[in-house]
Amino acid sequence: MNDSSKALGTAPILTLLTRYCIPSVLAMLAQVLYTFIDAVFIGQFIGEKGLAAISLVFPLVVFSSGFGMLVGIGSCARISILLGQRRLEDAEKTLGNAFSMIFLFYFVMLSLILIPGTLFVDHSAVSPEVQQMAKTFLWISIGCGIFSSLMFGLNNIIRVQGNPKIAMCSIMLGFLLNSVFNPIFIAIFQWGVAGSALATALAQSITTVWILSFLTSSRSLLKLRLKNMPLHWAICAPVLCIGTAPFLAQCASSLQGLFLNIQLAHYGQEAALTVSGINYRIALVVFTVVIGIFQGAQPILGFNFGARQFDRVLKAWRLAIIIASVWCFSTISIVLLFPLQSLAFFTQLTPELEAIGSLALRASLCMGLLMGFQVIVSQAFLTIGKPLLSTILSLSRQVLFMIPALFILPKIFPLFGWDALNGVWCSYTLADMLAFLLTLWFFLRERQLLRSGNVGPGNLQPPLSITDPPANAAP
Repeated sequence: MNDSSKALGTAPILTLLTRYCIPSVLAMLAQVLYTFIDAVFIGQFIGEKGLAAISLVFPLVVFSSGFGMLVGIGSCARISILLGQRRLEDAEKTLGNAFSMIFLFYFVMLSLILIPGTLFVDHSAVSPEVQQMAKTFLWISIGCGIFSSLMFGLNNIIRVQGNPKIAMCSIMLGFLLNSVFNPIFIAIFQWGVAGSALATALAQSITTVWILSFLTSSRSLLKLRLKNMPLHWAICAPVLCIGTAPFLAQCASSLQGLFLNIQLAHYGQEAALTVSGINYRIALVVFTVVIGIFQGAQPILGFNFGARQFDRVLKAWRLAIIIASVWCFSTISIVLLFPLQSLAFFTQLTPELEAIGSLALRASLCMGLLMGFQVIVSQAFLTIGKPLLSTILSLSRQVLFMIPALFILPKIFPLFGWDALNGVWCSYTLADMLAFLLTLWFFLRERQLLRSGNVGPGNLQPPLSITDPPANAAP
């Protein structure tokens, strides 16, 4: 075990968070700016219809990345605990199996998305021009999705083994390449939404090669070795168990996005889809930085939890929540104060966009001020060995609250003389508030357990590790 890993259990928490969070946040920002740049160039050079097209199919593109998240986050959480327990060989075998699982799930994803996604676009309530652009963007994004899955999944493993700066540089490389290819393919070659999708795919493929070269080099603590790539259930099961929560959350987010687009196309047509796409990207920037803060805290939480240093776990958890909450409040407040200016950054304002833009952004983002707490707490339950609870909290916003609200509020609002479309936007407000209250209750309960040290061994020892002794073995 190297000095970087040992420091996770001894160095001051604030120092560790600074060291790990800053590179992680920068890497996550670079990651999300892929979609941010796509939207800006499409909005400025293609216009409102182009934004409506990519917004229509973006939930399906997000769903495709969920399989990479299933393996990536699951393996990262598992590896961080294994490193805390000084089990380097098991951690390396987890890396090899993660690589193979990413390929396996990519082909599963292709069969689940391409044909149903095309049928969804064909039956959506938008113009034929928007439908064609949407299908083009979908086919290229999904067809080249293996590079996205490998890039984000394996790069997170570089981070948790104690190389956050290398992980940051990897994503920054992809961001810079995408920033170069996008204007060339869209503005110069005039390839439209296809150019945007191709630019992203090419940037991600080059970055993937760079990541693989690092993981097979002597600089990496964990090596990607051919002998560790054959899949073993004893290795995959803990990864899938931990990764199920973020995967289901991603699926729920995609499902919610599809229902949202159906309602927006019904009540607001293409202008509402455009506003929704812009709103999604603004929220995604805020959310992604919060995830970056959590990813910076994840090695600290996992290592100290595995080492049973619960006081350090609580301190890292608390500081991560504070940092994330300050970020959410400072950024979302700007959008709430200047909603139309935020829309104009992406595309030219039309009368339709101006009519719905201010209320849409304010209603959908106002409770996002609480996003930092909800995300950090729900994701942290993964790292401390409670994937089921993390799943419940992660799914609560989209499945338990958001989806029902999308269908109930647009029916209720007209009864009071309000626009049904406003009911769609206010669904965000209601879902965010209810999810926050539910997460707060579980957080307060878990904090008491950690303070008392009343944590069962099952939480510290994820099941089915290949080197674990049988359950009936003598101590």
